[in-house]
Amino acid sequence: MKKSILQKILNRSIELNRKIVFPEAGRDPRVLHAVMDLHKAGAVQPVMVSLDQNVEKLAETEGIELPESIPIVSVETEEEQKRRVTFFEQKLIHKNPTKQQILQLATDPLMTAGWLVATGKADGSVAGSIASTADVIRASLRTVGTAEGAKLVSSTFLMELTNGTVVTYADCGVVPYPDAEQLADIAITSGNTHKILTGDDPRIAFLSFSTKGSASHERVDLVKNALQIAQQSKPDWLMDGELQFDSAFVPEVGRRKAPDSKVAGNSNVYIFPNLDAGNIAYKITERIGGATAIGPILQGLAKPYMDLSRGCSKEDIFYAAAICSVLSNA
Repeated sequence: MKKSILQKILNRSIELNRKIVFPEAGRDPRVLHAVMDLHKAGAVQPVMVSLDQNVEKLAETEGIELPESIPIVSVETEEEQKRRVTFFEQKLIHKNPTKQQILQLATDPLMTAGWLVATGKADGSVAGSIASTADVIRASLRTVGTAEGAKLVSSTFLMELTNGTVVTYADCGVVPYPDAEQLADIAITSGNTHKILTGDDPRIAFLSFSTKGSASHERVDLVKNALQIAQQSKPDWLMDGELQFDSAFVPEVGRRKAPDSKVAGNSNVYIFPNLDAGNIAYKITERIGGATAIGPILQGLAKPYMDLSRGCSKEDIFYAAAICSVLSNA
């Protein structure tokens, strides 16, 4: 039986055995139970962040005996708090923050998790079961920052189709209406994410309502410009556009509508022109097409900081940590 992409990612995560931080483990039972499952499976080395001993209190409420081998970082620990204050003072020196603003950052669990990752005390962080996407991204940017060459943070979904094929959709959760440069950046970071998580070389389709000049519109021009920018950055990569989805996905349609394209009908990374299209498409693929949607996966960061859906399950958190672990090895 063919292994699912999630099983493959989990196996790699077990081999890597990375330290992954969970800043919401004291506030959300789903996170705490996922941490216990990850510890038992040996999938990652969990690290939990505690505020006012909320991890210990929640564990008692849930009837969980906390293993001594799982570190709990308290935001109130004076020595580490001083280190975080110094860290944020240096990070935000250009904004001239007040002492109170710095202290708020230094005692925030999301920021503390990011500080652990940024300073090499952990390899990645998983949050968002309670915090908003905006809060998770803000914490990631103020701590780990963007990756070299990346201009913005975006997100992908791995879509495992019913026949076992795995494709990547982007952006489905962060950038509402990217300009041409941003769309090119999303394509390149999505291609990298696809390669890291699946092992397959990216074949990137820049999607539109037009295929190779079948329609004339400024939104089509934006997609064409994005392709040109991306090609200048990655001239050896396979990418093409503008392509309608059927031209990008279905081989016979691709051959008919874009006969000279090496990507048409053969794509595995789909770049949507805006967030409306990407978000709607992944949910239709999941709900009507029966695909497994894995994500959102934040990308463009110097080190991985995963964002969860607030409707996530314990299993979603478990596999988000495994993905975080694999991304940390890039």
